[in-house]
Amino acid sequence: MSIAASLQQYLQRNGIAFQLHPHAPESSLSKLGLALGIEPSQIAVPVLLQSARKASLMAVMPLSHSLDLDRVAALLRREFHYMDDAAIAAWFPDVVPGAEPPVPEAYALPAIIDRNLMKVPRVFFRAGSPAGMISVDADAFQMMVAAYPKAVISNPDRASVIPVMPKKADSVILTPEQVKARLEKTERLPAMPVMATRIIQLLAEPETTATELADAIELDPAMAAQVVRYACSPYFGYRGRIESVQDAISRVLGFDLVSSIALGIASARAFRVQQDGPLGLKAFWKHALYSAVVAQSLARKINRPEQVNPATAYLCGLLHNVGVLVMGHLFPAEFQLLNHRAQQHPEVPLEQLEKAAMGLGEAGAVMAMGHQQMGGYLLQQWHLPEAVTACAYHHHDAHYAGEQADYVYLVQLTNRLLAQRGVGDLGVAANADTQFGAGLISLATAETVFEKVMEMCAEIDSLADHIAA
Repeated sequence: MSIAASLQQYLQRNGIAFQLHPHAPESSLSKLGLALGIEPSQIAVPVLLQSARKASLMAVMPLSHSLDLDRVAALLRREFHYMDDAAIAAWFPDVVPGAEPPVPEAYALPAIIDRNLMKVPRVFFRAGSPAGMISVDADAFQMMVAAYPKAVISNPDRASVIPVMPKKADSVILTPEQVKARLEKTERLPAMPVMATRIIQLLAEPETTATELADAIELDPAMAAQVVRYACSPYFGYRGRIESVQDAISRVLGFDLVSSIALGIASARAFRVQQDGPLGLKAFWKHALYSAVVAQSLARKINRPEQVNPATAYLCGLLHNVGVLVMGHLFPAEFQLLNHRAQQHPEVPLEQLEKAAMGLGEAGAVMAMGHQQMGGYLLQQWHLPEAVTACAYHHHDAHYAGEQADYVYLVQLTNRLLAQRGVGDLGVAANADTQFGAGLISLATAETVFEKVMEMCAEIDSLADHIAA
């Protein structure tokens, strides 16, 4: 399907002349525009909104801009938030998710149209499939949206105009004191969850037994189930029955790894963040679990437990991106916009999108510090292991050479490998500055390990869904 049935019927019924542009499947409109030589200002995109009373609205604007929700609220005299995936699917039953056409009449949706689209000679837009675009001339487009109000409802989007990583000289690594000073001006950071505190207390006691750890985890049935589910994964090849956390510790995973799994899951529960979108809770857990398993697997291959502990590597992978949750927890409205931008521009690294948040007031200024600064500071305040804190702070710093460089390097390598499969926050291109020296593991060996991990995609995806639910 290159054109949705409802859209095709609408165009034919109204006698609208259009040109269909079939192409290879591509989820990124920005990348597709570059490939086809189309200016972002000529590509129309729909932003699906919903009010507190469940009133739906399609805002249509150019790809070169970002929606200004405050303007929409002022114009329509009601507050709107971004529609979730389930609601969007209900409105567009014949459309591949992410390829919704910006043609409100074809789907009986109320709409508001950005005036910037009324200035271009030809308008391009998705046809309901990631393998097809449609274009119409200016007269046809104006006829298609004639019944809807027009207004300036967006601002030029720097993230779409400059879809490249800043040079190293432009990157600013703030000191912990500077981060603290900025964060203290915001709402209070979340406290460490009780379960995470309890696990840290147990780990601090040299005499803690596997039974005591299992008893603590089993006080939380959901967490216990996740530990058991992970131990039962085919990745570990254990063919016996795993019926308890104690079994998982003694037969498969070991004390260190189970404590890392539990500590990571408990820590991330401190945050209240929207579920959907490339920065939502579901995507976070998918990236976190893939990172944890890959980092752990690489560490096991190195086989130098005195230098790199696989259980610590797992926790580093699991929590290195926790700053994304910090942003979503502290600034839900601004984070929703950042999440939308990430969905519109999947080829742009998150660091670049964060810098474009500067125009969002005080919250934007804090978010522009970067998720690595926010996450590193919080984990430091929570007194998590130094390796975990360092990975949160420096996983985008290819030149880090501190005491925890081995763990930071492993997480950077993990992110580069995952970026090749579209998992993570590096955008389309992986971090080209990551050095594969470090004397730990060759790139060829790392890729072999990675391919083996990717054989258990179904199990990791299922576990991520259970944790995010």
